[in-house]
Amino acid sequence: MPSPQPVIKGMFVKSHIEAVRKAKGEAGVAELERRYGKPLKFRHMQYVPVREEVKIIEHTLDILSPAPVPAAMRAFEAGRLHFRNFRTTSYGKIIFSSLPKNCKPILMNAKYIAQHVFRHVKFTSIDLGPQALKIIMENNDYPIDHFKGLFYEWMRFFDLKRAKVDAKETAPNIYEYTMVW
Repeated sequence: MPSPQPVIKGMFVKSHIEAVRKAKGEAGVAELERRYGKPLKFRHMQYVPVREEVKIIEHTLDILSPAPVPAAMRAFEAGRLHFRNFRTTSYGKIIFSSLPKNCKPILMNAKYIAQHVFRHVKFTSIDLGPQALKIIMENNDYPIDHFKGLFYEWMRFFDLKRAKVDAKETAPNIYEYTMVW
């Protein structure tokens, strides 16, 4: 039996639209809608297919980037943008203002954070020592480098200068991200 379609709450999709609005105004949002090819109408608690969010993030990246992003870096840079936009959501503000200023405890609890963001996406965190951990993601529609970029940006947010993320697909639709700093 195939896995259920992974979905994300609309408030997180809306964060990408708001990033365009803030940087480029209503003309930027109109351009995003034109590129996406569908209305950008999402409710905060509405579940949106992840594959639709990926399209919106990549169009957002194109609109906000001062120069074209090379194809080999597109998913990674979209993931970095995704994290920056996530931080602007009410949920992101709660997480980053109320939790310790240490990324490891937060990332070790990724599955609890994710259950408020996604449906049908499984996160598992594994402690690999004082400055390392692994997150396994199952059933998502993001390119593998998307969360490599998101986790990299997350570690950079905590000012971890030697942040490094390795990503590999261990089985169909199962990604492992090993983070060291």
